[in-house]
Amino acid sequence: MSVPSPNLPRGVQALLFESAERRRRLEDSVVRVLADAGFRETVLPVLDFSAPYDGVTAEGDERLYRFVDRGGELLALRADFTPMAARVVAPRLAGLPMPVALFYRGDVVRDEPSGVGRPREFAQVGAELYGDPSFEADLRMLRTLLGAADGIPATRLVLTLGWAGLLPALLSAVAPGLVARKRSTLDAALADARARRVGKLSERLRAAGATPAAADEVGAALLAGFDPESALFRLPVLAEAARSLAAAARAAREDRPELGVVVDLAGTPAAPYYTGLTFALDAAGGGGSLAAGGRYDGLLGRFGPPAPAVGFCVGLEALASAAEAAEEAPAAPRPFRIATGKGRLLGKTLDLLRAAGVDFPEGDGRRLLLPDRSGRFELLLLKDDDVPTYVAFGGADAGVVGSDRIGESGEEVCEPLELPYGACRLSLIGRAGEEFRPNGHPVRVGTKYRRLAARFFDGRKIPHEVVPLAGSVELAVALRLADVVVDLIETGSTMAAHGLAEIETILPSRATFVVGPRALVERRAEVASLVSRLAAKVESPC
Repeated sequence: MSVPSPNLPRGVQALLFESAERRRRLEDSVVRVLADAGFRETVLPVLDFSAPYDGVTAEGDERLYRFVDRGGELLALRADFTPMAARVVAPRLAGLPMPVALFYRGDVVRDEPSGVGRPREFAQVGAELYGDPSFEADLRMLRTLLGAADGIPATRLVLTLGWAGLLPALLSAVAPGLVARKRSTLDAALADARARRVGKLSERLRAAGATPAAADEVGAALLAGFDPESALFRLPVLAEAARSLAAAARAAREDRPELGVVVDLAGTPAAPYYTGLTFALDAAGGGGSLAAGGRYDGLLGRFGPPAPAVGFCVGLEALASAAEAAEEAPAAPRPFRIATGKGRLLGKTLDLLRAAGVDFPEGDGRRLLLPDRSGRFELLLLKDDDVPTYVAFGGADAGVVGSDRIGESGEEVCEPLELPYGACRLSLIGRAGEEFRPNGHPVRVGTKYRRLAARFFDGRKIPHEVVPLAGSVELAVALRLADVVVDLIETGSTMAAHGLAEIETILPSRATFVVGPRALVERRAEVASLVSRLAAKVESPC
């Protein structure tokens, strides 16, 4: 008889005794705030039919857990409370006195990608307000949310405000050429903005008709935050939303005077149902967003009579982490930590950082964490493949790594600055003189870029089998272990020496300065300052 594994499935956990009691105390404290604010409890099912939620879940349909029951019905586990609450309540709204204020608690389950610290089960308490279209209702929900986090000192909190649809409207207003030709031009600009590609977005806006001042202001705001009272927002199509954002920021600061508040139009939640003001609350040591929500006036009409709505969800795990961190004696902020690989990019990365005023000494080959001479920065020396992971999960605040490693890692990092070195390309490589002609049999692909290789072949509907390799990739195809390989080409000399030839470029790559999501929230001013100094040296290397 085999011994059962002591592990639970990836991304779930059990809480025993003290941990369970702590969770319940936090949950009860949030529920008391909601009940005192006039919200009534609703218990929602953990299962429902899958079809009603197509295209509306916050995390995307691909992360729903679906299965077929004995009757042949396609069911789904609850992945997002807001659409489920709308589906349950919308058909019953006609018989209820408006506005309707409700709250709920429980777990949602999502098929998150594998990775360090990525849960698949999330304990939440949430609140929704139906039937009140006024901005005062938005402020009521925002104040209620801040009250739910009253146990966390305001000095440790950051409130991020956004507005659904305002970023594309702003980009189109400052750079009319984005929409004068093709919609895809605006889509590319939005992708640059959401990845915080400051330099690329500024260039794209200028090419589409933006003034240099406007392009630079929008680019800088991706990191420093937008000023809704800026002249950029004076156009009628932008002004009302900008006034509301400024009013929400004032109300939040009045409610919690030491609260950090930033307007981040590129950080608006990705859920497709938001239609107006959005807000997210983070805390130092929280390990993720404590809460998020906003206005979504179009969702209830999908399930019944249309009605305006605004709501939020609080993540209990993140709230517990933030509360625990707040109880500890405050420590001096650690130095700003920059990760980089120990390979070919290191020398030029150190030169660029020194030129920007970050003076790291030469390493001795043994120490992996080096302070700079001022004590304000640390250099973390890693394998190139590990840089995106350390940055994404807060082991480092920022890093320098090839863009090929970013794509392969799948980690969510911001990419504010492309650097002028490390240029190469990820390519499909085969034997010289042999035409690459897939014949229906799976192509054997030797590579260490499993994710990018699979994406390339999947995109072309070519059956394939990845042969995972850690090095000497060229030999795999030269010795016929693989039919082709996917690998980096810098000069092409190694490829030619093994009798190989490039079939197709998959993507270009170059050194990129990346920033982690936690650093963008907790150390935004430092990030913006460092990127500005680096950009100045990249543009004027002398």
